[in-house]
Amino acid sequence: MRKLIFTLLLFVGVGFSGAYAQCNHEALLKEALSQMGDGQYIKDFIVDLKNEKADGKSGTVKYSVILNSRSQYKFNVVNADSNAEKVHMKLFDGDRMLVSNKAEGKMYSAFGFICRSTKVYSLVFSFPEGNEGCARAVLSLQKQFSAGEGGF
Repeated sequence: MRKLIFTLLLFVGVGFSGAYAQCNHEALLKEALSQMGDGQYIKDFIVDLKNEKADGKSGTVKYSVILNSRSQYKFNVVNADSNAEKVHMKLFDGDRMLVSNKAEGKMYSAFGFICRSTKVYSLVFSFPEGNEGCARAVLSLQKQFSAGEGGF
């Protein structure tokens, strides 16, 4: 009886670990940090979207970030190898999209943003065709401008 219970627990444990093996968030974070460049790390974001809706769409994940004026930021993202497509990353001020990692039909792994107003912004991740997948993104400070520098 003990062997049967142990065997069942072993299969259940292997089943759960296999379900999450496709997305190694720690490995994705290490890769994202290595691609950050010379900037100062501020925050990282986990993107883990599943098809749970009736229409087969995976939806979006949204994070709030406080950005300071007179600062240049870099947002970079690393996709899991198992993703069917690359994650779409967008920065919003309210309802207005400021910048995206998609330009002229091509997805990029990063974008820069020079902040002119200190406030809370929204960082939104989604997959263009609603597929599921995972990724890890990093926000880093690249440069702070002094008064009068860079048009401030």
